[in-house]
Amino acid sequence: MLDLQGRNINKLRISVSGACNMACSYCVTGINEHQVAPDQLPMQDLLKLATLLHRHAGIEKIRITGGEPLLYRELVPFVEGLSESGLEDIGMTSNGLLLARSVPSLAKAGLKHINLSLDSLQPERFRKMGRAGSLRSTLDGIDASLEAGLRLKINMVVMKGENEDEVADVLEFGIARGIEVRFLELMRMGPLYQNGDFKLVTMEEMLNSIRERFSVTTAQADEDSTSQRFWVPGGYFGIIPNESAPFCSTCSRLRLTSNGKLIGCLSNPIETSIRHLLDHHDPEMELKSLVMESVSYKKSQFTGSDLVMSKVGG
Repeated sequence: MLDLQGRNINKLRISVSGACNMACSYCVTGINEHQVAPDQLPMQDLLKLATLLHRHAGIEKIRITGGEPLLYRELVPFVEGLSESGLEDIGMTSNGLLLARSVPSLAKAGLKHINLSLDSLQPERFRKMGRAGSLRSTLDGIDASLEAGLRLKINMVVMKGENEDEVADVLEFGIARGIEVRFLELMRMGPLYQNGDFKLVTMEEMLNSIRERFSVTTAQADEDSTSQRFWVPGGYFGIIPNESAPFCSTCSRLRLTSNGKLIGCLSNPIETSIRHLLDHHDPEMELKSLVMESVSYKKSQFTGSDLVMSKVGG
């Protein structure tokens, strides 16, 4: 579906639940802040809304998020349902803690790719930044995903004074395994919104760190990609420059919360409910209108908000 700025809104991120088994400092102030919506939809209803968006609103690519989607007990049948609806590009964002035991069934259900969060290769630092979790579990999840033949990307949120000294190490880790690494500038979201202690590491600072070990060449990225893409001998990497070079003008993403509300823009997180369409015999025209309403809230520049990302995923 084309919005008023001519952007093709064809990507949907679905937060299946607000529950998470980590509490990363750039996401929440504590693990109790991960809240499951009291009116969270049953799996079949959430699946029906996703299917309607695919059939009537031009959604072609879906990424399942949370919270942590691997805590969602009906994740496998949810993926199966998306696949059976005709969607071929089904991905997931995960911290990987529970991934190793889930990968075979998810791959069989139709999951195609995973964006996996890996903020440190040092066990103690990994746990400190996430306030929970085991690096070993996430690494096992990476190995299992590769063995199952899933496409895998690693996402590393880079924070000054926390893990910026590991940028080149994580890139080497990815190259050795044929995995594209994407480094994320901090986003002014949730606890970091209007926070004076904003530990930003800019894209140029990341590139300087990488250039100390690699020869870096600019590479081509998709027009609506969130990342600036680069090549080093051995493989590609990306940087998502939320602060240095916001990508709002080409944003093609729409978000669906676990309680059936659309969010068109992270900087302007006005909710547009579509859950009432579950009771409509022919919801196509109203759905298209509500999708256009939601994407009309997109801002031309990223300004951040106090929205907690675990409500809508990354």
